[in-house]
Amino acid sequence: MMTPLVATLVGVPAVSVTPLDCAGPNACDIVSVYTSVFWIAMAVLVIVGGLLVYAALRFRRTDDREPAQVHGNPRLEILWTAVPLVIVSFLFVRTTLRMDYVRNGPPPQQTIQVTGIQWAWSFKYPNGKTSITRLTIPVGQVVRLQVTSKDVLHSFWVPRLGGQIYAKPGYQNSGWIEASQPGQYLGQCNELCGLYHYSMLLEVDAVSDADYQAFLSGAAAPGAAAEKVTGAPATVNVGETDALKFDPASTTAKVGDVIEWKNNGSLVHNVVFDNQGLPSSDPMNQGDAFEVKFTKAGTYTYVCKFHEANNMRGTITVTGG
Repeated sequence: MMTPLVATLVGVPAVSVTPLDCAGPNACDIVSVYTSVFWIAMAVLVIVGGLLVYAALRFRRTDDREPAQVHGNPRLEILWTAVPLVIVSFLFVRTTLRMDYVRNGPPPQQTIQVTGIQWAWSFKYPNGKTSITRLTIPVGQVVRLQVTSKDVLHSFWVPRLGGQIYAKPGYQNSGWIEASQPGQYLGQCNELCGLYHYSMLLEVDAVSDADYQAFLSGAAAPGAAAEKVTGAPATVNVGETDALKFDPASTTAKVGDVIEWKNNGSLVHNVVFDNQGLPSSDPMNQGDAFEVKFTKAGTYTYVCKFHEANNMRGTITVTGG
């Protein structure tokens, strides 16, 4: 019998993450170089393998007589030296001519700061807005990525949009991506970065320019159940600890109350609601606070995206209204 989980997964459409299914000029340029190398390698394999098989069959030993001895063939030796030299030279030039384009690309229309943190990605947009794990970009525009790390070596990679960019602590690497079509493009940290490396996923959402501008403005979604506030007296306080827990993990409030989350430890945390349309916090360092006022009753769950793999979750039940 098929379990509910298996049945659910069977109904989920497959999402392409192969770099061969490129969706932007950076990734497609890499694929074009790879394709030329691949087919040349296949030709060499067929020719060399075919000659080996032919020689093994044509000149196989049939008796104990010593075969005729050949002492060198200058033309043949020049040929098998020149052909590999031409092939390697072609591949060298082919790759070298595309390296600058793949690394630097055309002039960017957007520059976004990317920071790897155990175990999530933080994005900072030109107007100062931030997001966690999910990067939103305008479709058809060159986006420059300035990539660094807060702790250990990470690697930013969205296979269908471009090559990987190393995130090194104290150093900033540059790269770029561009999505030719709207859609969601999945990626992951491609460098073994610690115990929960497997959970360091990322998603790039390519949207229209109008939707991108709306995203940057931070306008609340119509009918949003909560809004971000600053400096208001808090009715409910939730702490974020180095034990990778929200304290308390479950709490209650009333409509109109202000809830404050505060980072009481030394690790980086954040607050991201599972419910759509609710505000999320920026990355929170030690002492940082995040305040939200709810306008609708309900039960709301949230997670620290940096420590989602550690099950750092919380729940708040809002009554009244």
